[in-house]
Amino acid sequence: MSAEPQAPWEEVRCSITVFSDSTTAAEISDYIGIEPTRKRVKGDPISAKRPQTLVASHMWVWQVGDSVGRSLDAQLDELWSALGPHAGKFKDLPSGANVQLDVWIIHRGSELALGWVLNRRHVAAAAAFGATINVDEYDETE
Repeated sequence: MSAEPQAPWEEVRCSITVFSDSTTAAEISDYIGIEPTRKRVKGDPISAKRPQTLVASHMWVWQVGDSVGRSLDAQLDELWSALGPHAGKFKDLPSGANVQLDVWIIHRGSELALGWVLNRRHVAAAAAFGATINVDEYDETE
Protein backbone atom coordinates (compact mmCIF):
# COMPACT_ATOMS: atom_id res chain seq x y z
CA MET A 1 0.00 0.00 0.00
CA SER A 2 1.08 3.54 -0.73
CA ALA A 3 2.01 6.01 1.99
CA GLU A 4 0.82 8.84 -0.26
CA PRO A 5 -0.88 11.60 1.75
CA GLN A 6 -4.55 12.03 0.97
CA ALA A 7 -6.29 15.35 0.81
CA PRO A 8 -9.23 15.34 3.28
CA TRP A 9 -11.57 16.50 0.53
CA GLU A 10 -10.92 13.68 -1.93
CA GLU A 11 -12.14 10.08 -1.94
CA VAL A 12 -11.11 7.63 -4.65
CA ARG A 13 -12.54 4.19 -5.48
CA CYS A 14 -11.09 1.93 -8.20
CA SER A 15 -12.20 -1.30 -9.85
CA ILE A 16 -11.78 -3.48 -12.90
CA THR A 17 -15.09 -4.06 -14.66
CA VAL A 18 -15.86 -6.45 -17.50
CA PHE A 19 -18.99 -5.86 -19.59
CA SER A 20 -20.29 -8.43 -22.07
CA ASP A 21 -23.49 -9.12 -23.96
CA SER A 22 -22.70 -12.83 -24.26
CA THR A 23 -20.18 -13.88 -21.59
CA THR A 24 -21.66 -14.15 -18.08
CA ALA A 25 -19.93 -13.10 -14.87
CA ALA A 26 -19.72 -16.78 -13.89
CA GLU A 27 -17.95 -17.61 -17.17
CA ILE A 28 -15.55 -14.69 -16.66
CA SER A 29 -14.81 -15.91 -13.11
CA ASP A 30 -14.16 -19.44 -14.40
CA TYR A 31 -11.82 -18.15 -17.12
CA ILE A 32 -9.86 -15.73 -14.93
CA GLY A 33 -9.96 -17.77 -11.71
CA ILE A 34 -11.18 -14.91 -9.50
CA GLU A 35 -14.62 -14.21 -8.08
CA PRO A 36 -15.95 -10.67 -8.51
CA THR A 37 -16.86 -8.42 -5.63
CA ARG A 38 -20.04 -7.53 -7.54
CA LYS A 39 -21.83 -8.87 -10.61
CA ARG A 40 -24.96 -8.29 -12.66
CA VAL A 41 -26.87 -10.45 -15.10
CA LYS A 42 -28.02 -9.08 -18.43
CA GLY A 43 -31.79 -8.67 -18.45
CA ASP A 44 -32.25 -8.58 -14.67
CA PRO A 45 -34.02 -5.55 -13.15
CA ILE A 46 -31.59 -2.80 -12.11
CA SER A 47 -33.29 -2.63 -8.69
CA ALA A 48 -36.49 -3.60 -6.89
CA LYS A 49 -37.52 0.07 -7.06
CA ARG A 50 -37.06 0.11 -10.84
CA PRO A 51 -38.08 -3.38 -12.05
CA GLN A 52 -38.97 -2.09 -15.52
CA THR A 53 -35.36 -0.93 -16.14
CA LEU A 54 -33.17 -3.88 -17.09
CA VAL A 55 -29.41 -4.41 -16.88
CA ALA A 56 -28.05 -3.87 -20.42
CA SER A 57 -25.17 -6.37 -20.32
CA HIS A 58 -23.49 -8.92 -18.05
CA MET A 59 -21.14 -7.22 -15.61
CA TRP A 60 -18.21 -8.61 -13.58
CA VAL A 61 -16.60 -6.18 -11.10
CA TRP A 62 -13.62 -6.49 -8.76
CA GLN A 63 -13.45 -3.43 -6.50
CA VAL A 64 -10.70 -2.58 -4.04
CA GLY A 65 -11.78 -3.26 -0.44
CA ASP A 66 -12.68 -0.73 2.22
CA SER A 67 -9.47 -1.38 4.16
CA VAL A 68 -7.36 0.28 1.45
CA GLY A 69 -6.73 4.05 1.63
CA ARG A 70 -8.90 6.19 -0.63
CA SER A 71 -6.04 7.82 -2.54
CA LEU A 72 -5.54 7.13 -6.24
CA ASP A 73 -2.15 5.46 -5.89
CA ALA A 74 -3.22 3.29 -2.92
CA GLN A 75 -6.34 2.10 -4.73
CA LEU A 76 -4.57 1.35 -8.00
CA ASP A 77 -1.56 -0.30 -6.34
CA GLU A 78 -3.93 -2.67 -4.53
CA LEU A 79 -5.83 -3.40 -7.74
CA TRP A 80 -2.65 -4.26 -9.67
CA SER A 81 -1.28 -6.28 -6.75
CA ALA A 82 -4.44 -8.40 -6.48
CA LEU A 83 -5.29 -8.79 -10.17
CA GLY A 84 -1.97 -8.16 -11.95
CA PRO A 85 -0.94 -11.83 -12.13
CA HIS A 86 -4.14 -12.43 -14.14
CA ALA A 87 -3.76 -9.47 -16.54
CA GLY A 88 -3.15 -11.70 -19.56
CA LYS A 89 -6.38 -13.59 -18.93
CA PHE A 90 -8.33 -10.34 -18.84
CA LYS A 91 -6.72 -9.28 -22.11
CA ASP A 92 -7.58 -12.66 -23.70
CA LEU A 93 -11.27 -12.76 -22.70
CA PRO A 94 -13.65 -13.77 -25.51
CA SER A 95 -14.50 -11.24 -28.17
CA GLY A 96 -17.18 -8.84 -26.98
CA ALA A 97 -15.96 -8.79 -23.37
CA ASN A 98 -14.87 -5.23 -22.64
CA VAL A 99 -12.44 -4.66 -19.78
CA GLN A 100 -12.50 -1.26 -18.11
CA LEU A 101 -10.51 0.40 -15.33
CA ASP A 102 -13.04 2.45 -13.39
CA VAL A 103 -11.87 5.35 -11.23
CA TRP A 104 -14.32 7.38 -9.14
CA ILE A 105 -13.03 10.61 -7.62
CA ILE A 106 -15.32 12.38 -5.17
CA HIS A 107 -14.43 15.85 -3.92
CA ARG A 108 -15.80 16.72 -0.47
CA GLY A 109 -15.28 19.52 2.03
CA SER A 110 -15.54 23.27 1.66
CA GLU A 111 -13.23 23.78 -1.35
CA LEU A 112 -13.01 22.07 -4.71
CA ALA A 113 -9.33 21.17 -5.23
CA LEU A 114 -8.84 19.71 -8.69
CA GLY A 115 -5.54 18.40 -9.98
CA TRP A 116 -4.95 14.65 -9.97
CA VAL A 117 -2.58 12.74 -12.26
CA LEU A 118 -2.75 9.17 -13.51
CA ASN A 119 0.83 7.92 -13.29
CA ARG A 120 2.34 6.30 -16.39
CA ARG A 121 2.80 2.98 -14.52
CA HIS A 122 -0.96 2.85 -13.90
CA VAL A 123 -1.69 3.50 -17.57
CA ALA A 124 0.76 0.70 -18.49
CA ALA A 125 -0.93 -1.66 -16.02
CA ALA A 126 -4.37 -0.90 -17.48
CA ALA A 127 -2.95 -1.59 -20.95
CA ALA A 128 -1.69 -4.99 -19.75
CA PHE A 129 -5.34 -5.83 -18.98
CA GLY A 130 -6.48 -4.53 -22.37
CA ALA A 131 -8.60 -2.09 -20.38
CA THR A 132 -10.07 1.22 -21.36
CA ILE A 133 -9.89 3.86 -18.64
CA ASN A 134 -13.09 5.42 -17.34
CA VAL A 135 -12.87 8.28 -14.83
CA ASP A 136 -15.92 9.73 -13.09
CA GLU A 137 -15.33 12.83 -11.02
CA TYR A 138 -17.94 14.29 -8.67
CA ASP A 139 -18.14 17.62 -6.85
CA GLU A 140 -19.77 17.05 -3.45
CA THR A 141 -18.21 20.09 -1.81
CA GLU A 142 -20.29 22.19 0.56
